[in-house]
Amino acid sequence: MLNGPGDTLCRGQAALLSVAGAASYTWSPSAGLSATTGRMVSASPTTTTTYTAVGYDGKNCFTDTATFIVKVYPIPTVSAGADKTVNVGQTVTLMPVVSPDVNSVIWSPRTGIVTNIYPAIAVKPTMDMQYKVAVSNAGGCTAAATVNIHVLCNGANVFIPNTFSPNGDGANDVFFARGTGLFTIKDARIFNRWGEEIYAKYNFSANDAAAGWNGTYKGQPALPDVYVYMFDILCENNTTLIYKGNITLIK
Repeated sequence: MLNGPGDTLCRGQAALLSVAGAASYTWSPSAGLSATTGRMVSASPTTTTTYTAVGYDGKNCFTDTATFIVKVYPIPTVSAGADKTVNVGQTVTLMPVVSPDVNSVIWSPRTGIVTNIYPAIAVKPTMDMQYKVAVSNAGGCTAAATVNIHVLCNGANVFIPNTFSPNGDGANDVFFARGTGLFTIKDARIFNRWGEEIYAKYNFSANDAAAGWNGTYKGQPALPDVYVYMFDILCENNTTLIYKGNITLIK
């Protein structure tokens, strides 16, 4: 008999060990073995173990010995952390907690990942996402975990001023919607106190001062007054926000 090739296992797995060339065999130690006699046994130790097989001839006059090293690696552990809720346009860091034996961390999908600094990632998703983190150790043993990111769009994403002064001084001269994670202003309208529409614009980008109201009506400066605005804003996560309020034009 010759020494066997042994095997490398993750804890909980089994390896088949076999010998040949003798009439009967005994195996030791017994821990993790399916049997202690026979040409082939199944080994499932919980720690790295060296098994010895002793072969006998038919008359028990001669013996031969073979050894098998079964190296056992633990199953790694990983936690992706608690589920998170973020506003669209925001970046959040996902930092997994892994066992010390982990030497590989892979996140998926790649959608929304802006930086990857092992073992963490920073994500900026535009819609609800579930991220999976898969880890492995030197023995190729694996584990995985998931974390859900709920992406919302609300008042935290939008800033609409309540006053502006279109006097040409370069400060607050234009009235427009601002924010983060805002994809399109679908509908922007402004009315005077008599309900007359004095400004309307559709399907333009947020944060665009050039598309805002410059305080004129029919080519003439509008009077200082309180005006009513209505905005339909489409966020990057396809949520539509409807805003209605007052804007005061001052000189």
